[in-house]
Amino acid sequence: MVRRMGERKPEVVYRWDLDKTYLQTDFSTARGLLRAAVEGAHRRQAIPGVRALLRGLSQSHETRVVVVSGSPDWIRGRLEKMFQLHGIRCDRLVLKDFGAALKRGRLSAIKSQVPYKLLAHLETRLWLQSRGEAVGEICFGDDAEVDALIYCLYSDVCVGRIGGQRLARILKTCGAYDDEIAAVLGRLPLLGRDDPVRRIFIHLEGNSPPARFGAYRGRVLATFNAFQIAVNLADSQLCDDAVVIGVAESLVKESRVDAEDLAGSLEDAVRRGLCGQAYAVHVAQALLPRSAAFSVGFTKPFAARVAERLAAHAGTPPTPLLEPLPYEQLFAAEQAFHNARKLARQTANRIPGLADFLSQPNDD
Repeated sequence: MVRRMGERKPEVVYRWDLDKTYLQTDFSTARGLLRAAVEGAHRRQAIPGVRALLRGLSQSHETRVVVVSGSPDWIRGRLEKMFQLHGIRCDRLVLKDFGAALKRGRLSAIKSQVPYKLLAHLETRLWLQSRGEAVGEICFGDDAEVDALIYCLYSDVCVGRIGGQRLARILKTCGAYDDEIAAVLGRLPLLGRDDPVRRIFIHLEGNSPPARFGAYRGRVLATFNAFQIAVNLADSQLCDDAVVIGVAESLVKESRVDAEDLAGSLEDAVRRGLCGQAYAVHVAQALLPRSAAFSVGFTKPFAARVAERLAAHAGTPPTPLLEPLPYEQLFAAEQAFHNARKLARQTANRIPGLADFLSQPNDD
């Protein structure tokens, strides 16, 4: 068995989306695509704290890093160079073949994500399986598209909670072509019939209300920043304190996050059940005051006040309901939400001050 990183079997696979999950680049508009085509690797900006998070996670475990993105395949070289500059090892990078879609006159396939990403996730799972590396996965996406739906569907398909006929109907609802449906169904007999997904994180890049993801019945964790992801994983013993400190320091040094920002993220994580009170108090009192956060006000007296505030928050960790979700209804709801948000933004551009109001973080 050939292994790229020595003979040790990976302990975990980190499965990432790219745009708005790892990168701040916008591939959803013609202007964004043009910028991506000409922008050098050194100018590509990661979401604040995410580079430190992924590097820290990869150092904590023997890992594989898989990136599946709807970004065009013609920028592969630039993205690979970017990962090198960021010090990130990407074991497999899957990008969308825009040229093939255009040649076949399938303009809708360029924007359609469910059939493309589901097939890509299944094929990368089979790649891991062929190497004897089909271990548990932690998945990362964002609220700009339908990553939550796709990851949950991927989980259900892998373990066999959804059969071929039902899957075909779901894919048809999501705009898949017949040959795309056939390609997905053709992978089903090859799967190992285990659920690879240990956790799904959705970065609220678009400031969606976290309550929106209640429809996924505890299977999706909505987070406002990389710090909340790190705290959640550390509290579950899926990474160590060093990752939490590294992410916090990255936010302080590179994104001008201050003590109140970190405290607010911590309190929100406890309130929504992303992190237990005990670990949050540990982060506030034992970790942040001895990190770079001290320089922006996270002193021991401040930490003591944060610990008192944390005592007032007692969220309940979400309990995932591992049964097939109503994917057709979820897809329709996702489409309605994105259309409404697009309309709201168009309206906001015509009303002074409204755009700034809509861009404020949502506490729901």
